[in-house]
Amino acid sequence: MTEFTGPTGPIREVTEGMTVIDAGGETVGTVDEVHMADAGAVTGTGQSPDQPGGPVVWIAEAFRGDSEMTQQAQERLVRLGYVRIDASGLFSGHRYVEADQIAAVDGNQVRLSVVADQLLR
Repeated sequence: MTEFTGPTGPIREVTEGMTVIDAGGETVGTVDEVHMADAGAVTGTGQSPDQPGGPVVWIAEAFRGDSEMTQQAQERLVRLGYVRIDASGLFSGHRYVEADQIAAVDGNQVRLSVVADQLLR
């Protein structure tokens, strides 16, 4: 098992296809996408939203079809980094894990520090 601390944390070890396990030991689904932190992507001030390829475009592309999430939550995920999960069972659909919600990466498993109900969708 590999555990990390610091701003980048264990997200740097996550790859598509890994199984995601929540803090309660339940399988949430599989990793569908990994987005590393981009502290300068969206700050909420001082950036022009109509620049080609700017923050609004990045957010729209990253979260297309996921209308339940607020723009503030989307911006936070882009800044901090996230893992998108293709969830199964009771948790079907996409769920989003903030980088700091990843407790550890163990083999082909991503272990979370929260239960699935606490993940964004």
